[in-house]
Amino acid sequence: MSESQPIESILAADIGSTLTHVCLLERVEGVYRFVAHAEMPTTLGGSENDVTIGLRQAIQRLEQVAQRDLLAGEELIIPEDEAGKGVDGFLATSSAAPPLECVLVGLTEDLSLESARRACMASQASVAEAIPIGVRGRRWDSETVSALREMPPDVVVLVGGIDAGPIVPLESAARILATIYQDVSARDRSLCIFAGNQEARRSVASVLSPVLEVRVVDNVRPSVGTESLGELQRELAETYARVKLAALPGYRRLARWSAPLAQRGLVPREDNGAQRPSAAPLPSPAILPTSEGLSATLRFIARRDGLTRGVLGADVGGTTTYIGAARSEIYQWATNASLGTSYGIDEVLEYSGLDNIERWLPVAMGREEIVSRLENARLRPYGVPQTMEDLLLTQALIRQALLLAMRRMRRQYWLPLDTRPEDDITPGFDLIAVRGGAIAHTPQDGLIALTILDAVQPTGLTRLVIDWASIWPQLGALARYAPLAAAQVLERDSFRELGTVVAPVGVTREGERALDLDIVRPDGASERVEIPGGTIRRFPLALSESVTIEVRPARHLDIGLGRKGVGGKAIVRGGNLGLIVDTRGRPLGLPQDKQLGRAKMQEWLGALIHDAHSP
Repeated sequence: MSESQPIESILAADIGSTLTHVCLLERVEGVYRFVAHAEMPTTLGGSENDVTIGLRQAIQRLEQVAQRDLLAGEELIIPEDEAGKGVDGFLATSSAAPPLECVLVGLTEDLSLESARRACMASQASVAEAIPIGVRGRRWDSETVSALREMPPDVVVLVGGIDAGPIVPLESAARILATIYQDVSARDRSLCIFAGNQEARRSVASVLSPVLEVRVVDNVRPSVGTESLGELQRELAETYARVKLAALPGYRRLARWSAPLAQRGLVPREDNGAQRPSAAPLPSPAILPTSEGLSATLRFIARRDGLTRGVLGADVGGTTTYIGAARSEIYQWATNASLGTSYGIDEVLEYSGLDNIERWLPVAMGREEIVSRLENARLRPYGVPQTMEDLLLTQALIRQALLLAMRRMRRQYWLPLDTRPEDDITPGFDLIAVRGGAIAHTPQDGLIALTILDAVQPTGLTRLVIDWASIWPQLGALARYAPLAAAQVLERDSFRELGTVVAPVGVTREGERALDLDIVRPDGASERVEIPGGTIRRFPLALSESVTIEVRPARHLDIGLGRKGVGGKAIVRGGNLGLIVDTRGRPLGLPQDKQLGRAKMQEWLGALIHDAHSP
């Protein structure tokens, strides 16, 4: 096939830490459509330590589903031949690589080091050690020096000092790091990212650059009361792609398979309309980080639909939970490494405790049983819940992972550092888009919706959609080469619409009036309902059906207009669950009594799964 011919078929893969998903996209009557998808466990570690083994197994399953030959032995058929075998292009995204190991070196534990720690927690990075060199009496002890020399981390992050502050302590730290690594082989030396006092950039770089690769980014603490993490996060994201993803076993084959798409004269498109998780282009088109592919999709959705309040995306994986927000020309994100539903269970438990998992369960379950089921999920990460108890526990894990990730996101971008817990509220978004293997495998849309309502806690008027085919990251990657194909598939085949949510902000009391709702349908039929606090109500509304609603809240509640007691009108469309009204209040409060809490969870879940208000 010549470069002038259109791409007729594309195989897109997402290689996660737990599962590998593949999707077949094809041009049908001039329009690109989603054809089929399949998944298999990711083969990373153990005897099959090559991600392309699991990828080929997923492709083989896809061949059965699509009734089409894609492989010739162990190789992908590229381009598609005259008999319809193979595909014209291949691309992949991945979150399978382990996080970057970072050591933080900084002047003050409670300022610059804490900011650097938050940046790492919001990236594909883990903090092995934090060294506060500014504390009186602190020394570079022999144990610390030996560890840095004998087991160099992937990255040393050097921070400290406000802009225009003293530079001598940072120069001293740079000289010590240069001395530590001068005898380490160049291949094993750490990358150093300097994110401190901008006045010290030149002197620190001059000391370190003869020994280490140095990247300089904005100061994480330009002033005592200001925190700026975006540039450090971007550099960590780029380093993760360049260092960790490129080291995945099987990467060379992925690079070979993806080369034809890049060699067709299609230069990867840069998105100049929003902040990018990675400031620099990737060294190879072989694998794009899953988070970067997803961010491109979220930004496109926000622009395409003209969403003034933007779109909030969440991706809950086996190891990592990612949150991204696209609003106007701004993109904000937080990658929470080691928070997930299989390999990331330990981290969720460490930060949450067992009680915070148990509170989301609508059924009684002993602590020993919960621990046993969680351990089984951790040891069998590829399994799909086989019982209702396992399914409910998985959803409880998703809630807690999302809750932790959302809390970090709010504190990093939307709320002052000293915000009180009662003010920790998610801002309004036009669309909330959620994905992840455990989400896609949940058979009840009502259970997914309740998980989102509980964990993300949307406010105002919001649409809920999910990535049913596990395809959003790949479409973001595809947009770099074939934006029309990505846009057409995204428009027609990638969403499962759950419905529209109305959720007022403020404290509600159960049984007391929270709001009055008027629903006016296109045929003129109307309905007026008074909805009490502490409840969830669902009103049937088909996906293709739009209605006009008017909401009049109680005087102490805000429906997203920024003023308490003020009502408003809107045209909304439905989905699989129709129109959902959540009057439980924001932030959401749960009963302290466990038995009462289970009863309320049963009530709320029943409202979304079984009960529907009949007009």
